[in-house]
Amino acid sequence: MDDENPCVGICIIGEDGYCEGCGRSEDEIYGTSPAPAPIPAETGADGKAA
Repeated sequence: MDDENPCVGICIIGEDGYCEGCGRSEDEIYGTSPAPAPIPAETGADGKAA
């Protein structure tokens, strides 16, 4: 563990959304997840969007 990391090794996210060990939110601990990739349009046999 480094000096800037408040983690104390008790990683339990409480009902309030914050870690009971260090007091950080899940976003602060794990970062925000990237937006999902767009789903490509389905194409027909002619290669055009269905």
